[in-house]
Amino acid sequence: AQKGMSDLLRNACAEAKEGNSTIKQQVRDIGNKFLNSVEISAQEAVYIILQLPMRKSSRNVVFINTSPPNDRVELLKPLSEIEKMSNESEEIHSGGLLKRYVERPDSLKNITLADWAAWYDSSGLNKYTKSVKKSDIDINNDDDLGVQN
Repeated sequence: AQKGMSDLLRNACAEAKEGNSTIKQQVRDIGNKFLNSVEISAQEAVYIILQLPMRKSSRNVVFINTSPPNDRVELLKPLSEIEKMSNESEEIHSGGLLKRYVERPDSLKNITLADWAAWYDSSGLNKYTKSVKKSDIDINNDDDLGVQN
């Protein structure tokens, strides 16, 4: 089944390139060819048609890029900000999670990277305050109640 889909997409790419259409139209054509050829379950089709979420989570997920520094992909600062910088400046990358962690205040030096990513947010006016969300509090936790059978 996978080989059949690969051949189908390869042929769709070739057909799209032969046409006199824009890149946007080529991508649309390839996507339509794929969507019209994929078999999905009735349940998945209903979720797609009704635009229901395929998954739910009470937790946020934060990706921490722990690749070696030379292998990390970083976002560039906006062009308007780069144009305002001096010609000698080489800081064209916007600061990410790891940069903010390294530059955290002395009062937070004992915080691990995982705790930093999970609990501390440097955005907004109130910098570096620990966030507590309602979903982080388990109201059904009866571990401390001493319930015995």
